[in-house]
Amino acid sequence: MTPPQAKQRLGDILIAKKLLSPEELEAALKDQKVKGGFLGQILINKGVVSPVDIDRALEEMSSDVRERMEFGRTLVAKKIITDVQLTQAVDRQRATNQNLEDLVVELGFATADQIAELLSQQVGLSFVHLKDYELKQDLLLLIPENFIRNYHIIPIAQENDMLTVAMSDPLNLNIVDQIRLITGYRINPVVATKKDILEFIDKYFSWQMRMKQMLADIRLDKVSDDTAIARIVDTIIHAAIDARASDIHLEPQFPEMRVRFRVDGILHDISNIPKTIEAPLVSRVKILADMDITEHRRPQDGHLTMKFKDNEYDLRVASTSTVTGEKLVLRILDKSGMLLGLEELGIDEKDKKILTSLVARPYGIILVTGPTGSGKTTTLYAILSQMDTLRENIITIEDPVEYRLTGISQIQVNPAASITFATGLRSILRQDPNIIMVGEIRDTETASIAIHAALTGHLVFSTLHTNDAPSAVTRLIDMGIEPFLISSSLIGVVAQRLVRRVCPTCHETYVPDAETLKELGLKDDHKQYHFSRGKGCRDCLGSGYRGRTGLYEVMGVSERMEELILKRESANKVKALAIEEGMTTLREAAIQKVIKGASTPQEVKRIIFSSGD
Repeated sequence: MTPPQAKQRLGDILIAKKLLSPEELEAALKDQKVKGGFLGQILINKGVVSPVDIDRALEEMSSDVRERMEFGRTLVAKKIITDVQLTQAVDRQRATNQNLEDLVVELGFATADQIAELLSQQVGLSFVHLKDYELKQDLLLLIPENFIRNYHIIPIAQENDMLTVAMSDPLNLNIVDQIRLITGYRINPVVATKKDILEFIDKYFSWQMRMKQMLADIRLDKVSDDTAIARIVDTIIHAAIDARASDIHLEPQFPEMRVRFRVDGILHDISNIPKTIEAPLVSRVKILADMDITEHRRPQDGHLTMKFKDNEYDLRVASTSTVTGEKLVLRILDKSGMLLGLEELGIDEKDKKILTSLVARPYGIILVTGPTGSGKTTTLYAILSQMDTLRENIITIEDPVEYRLTGISQIQVNPAASITFATGLRSILRQDPNIIMVGEIRDTETASIAIHAALTGHLVFSTLHTNDAPSAVTRLIDMGIEPFLISSSLIGVVAQRLVRRVCPTCHETYVPDAETLKELGLKDDHKQYHFSRGKGCRDCLGSGYRGRTGLYEVMGVSERMEELILKRESANKVKALAIEEGMTTLREAAIQKVIKGASTPQEVKRIIFSSGD
């Protein structure tokens, strides 16, 4: 809403008509500040002007300003606000140029619903609650997004040639005319609160809508200039962040480049990029990531930082040459994101107690195992973030350093500078560490150094690629580590996986059938199970899942287990003993997630059962 300008104020008009002197106006304004009320009425009460003079002055003001002043008087008349509150709002309006309606709500004098309902009554329009509407995306494409955001309007229904548009400013009739010209429809304006409209704008103008609109503009305009390419790249990255994606895949295909986002571990097709702008788009990303744009055959790695919605994001960029062109993958890391605690990662109380007791040990090695993308590093960060960084010297060697941990010295693997896990770990041991984290044990040399560090009084954390916790023992033996060294240093192993959570927005409960219970190993003994599943909605990209939670298998190394390790017993025997001693397997942890409604049988079957864990 456009605030009244100085030349449109009532006092200025009365002075211009020589019905009022500047001194009289100043005296009346002082009274208004003390007593409150409408300036015109104060002037009438003082006998300075007549009611006819006030009415004629109001008629000369623009309809927009006049209606707003009358609205303020109506608020007082309806006892929604007091005279004093109106005066305070008007004073703030003069200082800030905000409209009166917003100020009354901002100052806490009235609710947004009260203002919107009164506005609708004043202009003879309907007041609507947007939560009662399920908006159609084809309607949103009728009006440019920037217009919708700038004027706080949103189309909510269409019948024949009539488009119903919710507005927070029904007094601005010029906007209605502009919407009619843009859409070609007759417009039926209704009133909604600005808060509701802004929430719906953020909800419905998702990354999908923005991508479709952007690519439609590209194809229509056939743009390929640098500014347009920069806008496309920014839109793709912003869309990925909005979608909570961990990775962006830009894949050259025929006839167009494919854009895919990895969300909650699953790749989703997003859109196709016209072949005409594929090369400049790839070059734009490589320039941002400080990569060589003239090199197309040799794989490259790059890095860029981007700020979006007050958060800062690191993006690691990797390029490789394919038969159809150069492919880019961008890994997204939220620098300002909060590190999670163990409870938030999904570990249950029993396993948390076991892990906490292992972490409290003064020395030894603890391994976190699982496939790539199973959340191993996140778990290690959660553990390290709870360490006493004031009394302990904690050093890590990582590839890459994904998050900065306060009070912890972190080293980045850099082969070009001869910094590998093995060489970095050797240098760490000369830095008087108490606790060491090695991002990954990839080779025998790194494993040997880590084991010896644990044997010489250090608490060492690292990751390993194995299917379950017991297999970590046989994996170390296969790497050439002597069993007596493993039994003397290894104090615990954590195996983990990530499963998708049921979407909290569209979830529903149901009673599973006998076949599903059988697949999960649950007895159909008339016990009424209630499982959860997602119906699919905009919040979860129609998948029924939103976010992920961890499945954990925590194995402590007991004296009996040390004996099995010394005898080079198989992983199956180690596992049998661990289960006997109380270890919850990944399979059991998965079934519990289903029973508690956190995930679904289909999801845990995809992650756990199909792999034989």
